Amino acid sequence: MAKLTIDGREIEVEDGLNIIQAAARLDIEIPHFCYHPALSIVAQCRQCLVEVEGVPKVMPACSTFVRDGLNIKTDSEKAVKAQRATVEFTLINHPLDCPICDKGGECPLQLTTFKHGPGYSRFEEPEEKRVRKKYPLGERIMYDPNRCIMCTRCVRFTDEVTGTGELGYQGRGFKKKIVVFPGSPLDNELAGNVIDLCPVGALLSRDSLHEERVWYWKFTDTVCSLCSNGCNITVGVDPRRGRISRVRPRVNPEVNGFWICDTGRYGFKDAPGQRRLMEPLLRVGEGFEPRTWQEVLEATHTRLEALRREDPGSVAIVGSALMTNEELYLLQKISIASGIPNLVVRTGTLDAEKKFGIISTDPFPNSAGARDLGLNDDIDALASVIEDVLEGKLSGLYVAGVDLFDLVPEEAKAKLRESLVKLRFLAVQDFRVTETTKLAAAVLPGASPYEKEGTFTNDEGRVQKLNIAIPPPGDSKPDWEILTLLGTRFRDGGFKHSSPSEIAEEIAKQIPSYSNISYEKIGSLGMMREDEHTAS
Repeated sequence: MAKLTIDGREIEVEDGLNIIQAAARLDIEIPHFCYHPALSIVAQCRQCLVEVEGVPKVMPACSTFVRDGLNIKTDSEKAVKAQRATVEFTLINHPLDCPICDKGGECPLQLTTFKHGPGYSRFEEPEEKRVRKKYPLGERIMYDPNRCIMCTRCVRFTDEVTGTGELGYQGRGFKKKIVVFPGSPLDNELAGNVIDLCPVGALLSRDSLHEERVWYWKFTDTVCSLCSNGCNITVGVDPRRGRISRVRPRVNPEVNGFWICDTGRYGFKDAPGQRRLMEPLLRVGEGFEPRTWQEVLEATHTRLEALRREDPGSVAIVGSALMTNEELYLLQKISIASGIPNLVVRTGTLDAEKKFGIISTDPFPNSAGARDLGLNDDIDALASVIEDVLEGKLSGLYVAGVDLFDLVPEEAKAKLRESLVKLRFLAVQDFRVTETTKLAAAVLPGASPYEKEGTFTNDEGRVQKLNIAIPPPGDSKPDWEILTLLGTRFRDGGFKHSSPSEIAEEIAKQIPSYSNISYEKIGSLGMMREDEHTAS
């Protein structure tokens, strides 16, 4: 441990920290551009200059490490003068296009200029700024060399994090610019992270160029649902357009560090897409008619109950690890309350090492949660249900969050379609139009993972909270609410839940490994469920 003084305040920190990190422990912000905690230190932007007692020149805080007895001043006249001069130098050739720059409103250079800049320019005559053409670095990323301050964060990212090394630089002085190596476009699976890393508007998403200003957006911290790693993300929603505009990583050292993959970054465009289910439907003849929730729920309950009374073995429920712990728990309760014992859940497996430490081979966000709840996720059991459908052994089926056509090979899809049409009753609960939905007798429109609250358990056993970034469209409902309303019809006393947190409390009482879990304890970074041996 090292004892040092920063701006007159004493602090003791562990060895190995630099001054930027040590100052942050005291909530002292030292401006910087090239430094990033997950990348190597190059100390080339010189924005983090501070005064160190006994050293005649100002020192870069990023490459000066703590030791006993250091006396550092970040706000002295000498340090402030150096920081202001660096800002002024950085802005010499920087374009004055903040009003049209996509980074406006959240630009570190813009914020640093306001906080630490001189507030004036010594260039009295009108200056002629040089203009260079923008060009793409990859399919999704545009580069503007006029704004680039050569912090090289993006270059170090492709060298040190992804190891793909697509980026380098070309030229010297003002002519220096970021380029891709010939035949190696910036299209690796983590490429979008360079947009977040860029401290100016030099690297931009081609998908959303000049679309909207960030100060109009509403931001929500939540969890990515596109694989079992459960990366922490922040979702930006434009309330005026009623749609998700952006997904970016949220720092969680225990899950995804500083990064997310491009699937998680851009996958939101597939989830809440245009082919959404937005109102409850009942089949009439060859088509569907919109009905009230009460009508559809009553029809679903009545038909399932009648078929179950005839033969409980002829009815099955199929769920998915795309559902939250709370929803899966309710699905299990409905199975018990309705007397339909044949419940199986589709999950995935982590059968290889995660790529870059965050991309899982299990595409389901809650496979671990389904297993923790004791649900049957045996692949043979799921195959058996599909086989029973194909052989005409089932008369009723309730499908939640699964497209059954994803479970059979191409050559069996025609047979499956024919078999589903022959079912006496098929109810589908989903947020999207699927091939299974098109054949349903009752459609119960749910919510996408960006539109509901609940918890996922990732493949490491960390329980993390999902938050509502945008309301479900039309008359669709969060899945926990649909299951609560349906469950009440099977057994009125056991489904009086008014929120997912109440369901989580019930899970904590029923599942030993979740006894320590509550929404209050989970917080923004999640928490590990108890080990099975500890819980017992």
